[in-house]
Amino acid sequence: MDTIVTTALSDLGAGWRDAALNEALRAEAYGDGMDVLLGEIRRCRPGSHTLLLWPDRLQLLRFLQAEAHPFRSLLAGSDGFIERGENCPYIGWYAAEWEGASIEIALTPSAYTSGCVIGICDEKRPLQRFAKALERFAIRPAGRCLRYANGWKSAPNLDREIGKVTWDDIILEPGALAGIREAVEGFVRHRGAFAALGFPWRRGILLIGPPGTGKTMICKAAATVLPDLPFLYVRDFQADDDHGDAITKIFERARKLAPCLLAFEDIDGLVNEQNRTQFLDELDGFQNNNGLLIIASSNHPDRIDEALLKRPSRFDRVFTIGLPALPERRSYCRRMLTGSPLSARLSPELDVEALADRVAERSKAFTPAYLKEVFIAAALRLAQDGIDVLDARFAEATLAQVEELRKHLRQLRDAATLGEMNDSCVEAIGIRRR
Repeated sequence: MDTIVTTALSDLGAGWRDAALNEALRAEAYGDGMDVLLGEIRRCRPGSHTLLLWPDRLQLLRFLQAEAHPFRSLLAGSDGFIERGENCPYIGWYAAEWEGASIEIALTPSAYTSGCVIGICDEKRPLQRFAKALERFAIRPAGRCLRYANGWKSAPNLDREIGKVTWDDIILEPGALAGIREAVEGFVRHRGAFAALGFPWRRGILLIGPPGTGKTMICKAAATVLPDLPFLYVRDFQADDDHGDAITKIFERARKLAPCLLAFEDIDGLVNEQNRTQFLDELDGFQNNNGLLIIASSNHPDRIDEALLKRPSRFDRVFTIGLPALPERRSYCRRMLTGSPLSARLSPELDVEALADRVAERSKAFTPAYLKEVFIAAALRLAQDGIDVLDARFAEATLAQVEELRKHLRQLRDAATLGEMNDSCVEAIGIRRR
């Protein structure tokens, strides 16, 4: 969080704050809202000190609620407290007592959660200490999770998901699952060994495999089993500035929150020729990456930069998350029939074991996502006909869904084969695609 100290500035009378914000709102149309508001503060409180701060505004309000007593809004008709949801104030003005000092915080007009706020106090040092404490607080997630999608934001929906997925929900060959568990859980369990051997306390795990095989679920299970670590989930490298700055911001936040779990989804689509060097530099830890457990996933291992695959110090363990074999498919089918919401609607006469076996045997090349769709689609089809009890008709509908999805997969494979044939023919006759 950046800070700028301005000159020392004393209070005029009562409704000047509303008038100052109104002036700032008018000026914001020309992009000068912050300057106008700061000028009004200098004019009306010539004996005070100010700091310009750029915290997450929701985190600012949470900090005031948690650390500053009393805390109140100075604007008419606003109590200053956070309602449910993620609504963020466009403007605001708050008063707080913090470590014996009276501090005011004015929010300049901004539609973004990280817009500038102005701290105001009669003394310089308490205001500086307040800014440092706010900085330490504001970098933390509002809950446990942060999502990077065109900037860092708290992710309450992801918070709600963490804990619902455990290792028992992962459909994977037992040896591969054991290896992943050891890599994840060993990061915390063996911290002392890293120090004793003189190695940096960091690990990188890369999960590769087709879509729908459970790579995202593995990330969630890892977050579940490491409840004391913040979970930082990266969806893109987009920012208001260039890609490199976005990557720097991602790793800077992770280092400040370390130890933490930093997850990159579909890394083959994130790293490209333009940002490759920047990403590798950050991953190599030219800065201190101590305390970072990095998990990345890819649906297309053939597109991953070899510099990521072939250097252990970047991703120490690479796990292939393939299609489930027959034993794993059978286990998943049984779980869907006995441990999901469907189980409450099953008829006592339905032979669950037999149905699980038949689906598993006929679903070769199905991902867990496809297997789940088999049972859900069958139940929905019956529900549309007004059938609530899942009996023998459910077994028939389920097997019919298996056949439909098998045809769908065959069509996808045929289309892919046809595309490859077309490409070969085009190349053979010397025509280039544009």
